[in-house]
Amino acid sequence: MTYVRNLGARRRLTVARGSATVEMAFLLPVFLLLVFGVFEFARAWLVLNTLNHASREAVRLAATKENLKANDSEVIAKAQGVAQAAGITGTAASNSSPSGSPSEVSVTTSLNYSFMTGITLLGFSFSGTIPMNASATMRYER
Repeated sequence: MTYVRNLGARRRLTVARGSATVEMAFLLPVFLLLVFGVFEFARAWLVLNTLNHASREAVRLAATKENLKANDSEVIAKAQGVAQAAGITGTAASNSSPSGSPSEVSVTTSLNYSFMTGITLLGFSFSGTIPMNASATMRYER
């Protein structure tokens, strides 16, 4: 009689082992999607912070540059150089000429951020671009 009870317990254990595999097969894609999403969000946040940093560095230069004109090549090169030093290519930058009272100058950097290119999960493709913009304004010191 004890032998039959043990046999039933073994059958239940085998069924439970198979159900764990099926559950894992259902949950693994969702879990991986969540993990990739967290990494991609963190990467996008880093790119946005880098664009903000590039704008701030360029506007510092623009605020102290004598005879500043709109879209000054030195200011644009500074913004793009900071972004490229962080490994971000394809940024566009522009600056304004001093205006207002007191005079202010602003720099804007922008980038079309590409995310998760080439990943297909459950028939959905996760690729595309997000436009990112960052700007900084300072009082013109000259």
